[in-house]
Amino acid sequence: MKEIKGIAKTVTGVIAGIFVFCMITKGLNYIYVPDSEWERIVMHHFYDDRGKIDNLFLGSSHLHNDIDPFLLDELNGQYNFNLATPAQLMNGTYYLLKEADKTNDLSHVYIEMYYYYHVEREDGTEPIAAEPFRNWQVTDYMKFSPNKLAYMSSITDAEEYPGILFPFSRYRSELDNWDHIRATMENKKGEDYVHFMSSHVFEDGNGYEECRGKGYRYSTRILPDQNRLWYQGCILTEKPVAETSEYYLRKVIGYCRKKDIPVTLFVSPMYMLQPVSTENYDNYVSQVREIAAEYDVDFYDFNLAKAEYFPIQQTEYYMDVEHLNADGSRLFTDFFWRIVSAGREETEKYFFDTYREKLESEDGELYGIYYREDDQGKHMHIASNREAGMEYKIVMTPTEPADKGEYLVQDFSENKEFTVDGGEHGICTVTCREGNPLNEVQMMQIEY
Repeated sequence: MKEIKGIAKTVTGVIAGIFVFCMITKGLNYIYVPDSEWERIVMHHFYDDRGKIDNLFLGSSHLHNDIDPFLLDELNGQYNFNLATPAQLMNGTYYLLKEADKTNDLSHVYIEMYYYYHVEREDGTEPIAAEPFRNWQVTDYMKFSPNKLAYMSSITDAEEYPGILFPFSRYRSELDNWDHIRATMENKKGEDYVHFMSSHVFEDGNGYEECRGKGYRYSTRILPDQNRLWYQGCILTEKPVAETSEYYLRKVIGYCRKKDIPVTLFVSPMYMLQPVSTENYDNYVSQVREIAAEYDVDFYDFNLAKAEYFPIQQTEYYMDVEHLNADGSRLFTDFFWRIVSAGREETEKYFFDTYREKLESEDGELYGIYYREDDQGKHMHIASNREAGMEYKIVMTPTEPADKGEYLVQDFSENKEFTVDGGEHGICTVTCREGNPLNEVQMMQIEY
């Protein structure tokens, strides 16, 4: 009897110790870990909607801005949910798919395939290794389960596990930073945090955005013309998809096949400046298309859609170079459903075979400027849909340094590359012309 009482006392002590440890951990997370906002909100809504979801959408922020699940509910009569997280990596897509399949009878899975977070970095780094925080900002808000543990183990090397298991440990440097603690706690006392909401008006008065549930971010912001400047994140090689990204993409498709869940791959439309900046966008399209064909799943890249059917390339439909606003989302969601509900064979006429073919089919157009920056300055490249036959006049009007006056970079020339000082900021005016005889066709003023 004494032995039984001793065991019971030991078990009770262990349970009490675990409880105290968990409470301390929860408290430390509360005061040290800043709100990841979107991941916390979308995971809260996802768990609230358990058992309801028919069509599951997985992918990056392109998805949560671009697909309106409420409109889709009306179009297909089912319950649609965007399980989208900022810069969602492909291992995240896989484990979130498994998380959703545990409690929902999924009718279809749609995977949004924004290129940047699936391709190898120029230094050879895999995206999953390059940005582990993109994953732990999701696992922070997942319910404890074997699936969560498996997801955690896929994020990074073993030496980083403490930071994944105990989020507060990532902020060791803030241990005695009372400003950090105060700001974190004040934010978590706010109405938006308490009620799992997110909304704000942009400081320049150009629109607002808010979370409307089901993983949808509604935005009324319109891409300002002067903001058509894009940092060139990568140049796509012949086979750009990273090895680990391809591995998990194949696991996603294989999981869906095993569970007899139809799966569709797609890429949301971007303002043309961004895919042009990759300089080899068709390399990505070709590789994803090959993988999709191998498994006989549908793949649609809406950046290849013909303007006569899908006139999305207007700044009024974008909130920035990457994401659609509410008007663009409505246009895209309607077109998206028309396409995916009809199938590949019936919709081939709506798309070009390649991105290069799309560029060459349209009238000459200037999209903006993409650039890189190093010790020598900002290396600018004019983005247009012509490699030859268009000429560009470039004038810089610096606002910083203040004593530097307006100057001409080049008179009309086919050259598209130039460099400015790294510390210089202002307005770059690009005027382009084409034809025979040459006529001015477009002028753009861009902040740099």
